[in-house]
Amino acid sequence: MTALHQYSRLEAAGLWRSAPDAQRREVIVGLRDATIILIDPKTEGPLTQWSLPAIERIGDFEGFVIYGAHEDGAETLELDDPVMIAALDKVRAALVRRRKRPGRLRAALGAAAAGALLAGVAVWLPLGLHDFAANRLPDAARRDIAAQAMSDIAKISGSPCSGALGAAAAADLARRVWPEAPRAIAILREGLSTPASLPDGTILLPFAQVERAEGPDVLAGMVLAQSLSAAAEDPLVAALRYAGLLATMRLLSSGTLPDGALMGYGLHLAQTNHPALDTGGLHAAFTNAGISSAPFAAFTADTALGSLPDPAPQGSTPPVLEDAAFLALQYMCDQ
Repeated sequence: MTALHQYSRLEAAGLWRSAPDAQRREVIVGLRDATIILIDPKTEGPLTQWSLPAIERIGDFEGFVIYGAHEDGAETLELDDPVMIAALDKVRAALVRRRKRPGRLRAALGAAAAGALLAGVAVWLPLGLHDFAANRLPDAARRDIAAQAMSDIAKISGSPCSGALGAAAAADLARRVWPEAPRAIAILREGLSTPASLPDGTILLPFAQVERAEGPDVLAGMVLAQSLSAAAEDPLVAALRYAGLLATMRLLSSGTLPDGALMGYGLHLAQTNHPALDTGGLHAAFTNAGISSAPFAAFTADTALGSLPDPAPQGSTPPVLEDAAFLALQYMCDQ
């Protein structure tokens, strides 16, 4: 959206106030394609996300500027970094030039009508609409929605790491774990703290966890556990619930989600607590794949899984990955 390539992935320190009566909090402010994301400098996890078109410059003081988001005005952000301030000013100026002036009444009436329709939908529509849609969408629609979700996730994580050797190793890992129907595996440099899944079945792994893994069996455990989590709750259903009933109705009628339906989904996914896994089901998955469960149990400190017999106590047969492929994954984001 910004087309300001000189500011790509710009970051600066700032002070964030989440509510008018809240204490100011130190954050790292990251400028992304269509948003700024506020990151906790201690955990490196995302705290909140602001849409660039919503940002307003609400106060100028000697040495710093205060920004707010005009949707509710509750949150504020103080910046004193001149490069970040200049970047946000250029973005805001560009957006003002692009903003359409006419048709405000028509837009307001349309919004009111949409709100009335949404209220009616919430009352009358069967509760299983998202499951209904997910069960009937073709694979092409799943891939399209997955691409939309990944586009929003990339605002906080950046594009998936793309080192050639690492990509080949990820494909080898998928073939070892699911020899009959390998899944796509993508590694993200930042943003996510735990694995996640896209609606097309792609598994997303946080690079921080991949980097800490002490062997390929741990990586196999990550993807096995995440695939079971996705089986328990279809990622497409989760995405449609986030998009909302009206967007899901539009999807069923037109075959595509409305533009912006998944805006903010990346931050939502990063902050979502995944349900506890069925230990018995995970152990069965290790057993079926002929992969040792002990390394993953130790990595996650999962005492329930660790108390069950290791299906491959002498080591996975065949090995999950050769040493060179495992190292390629651990250095994938540095390639």
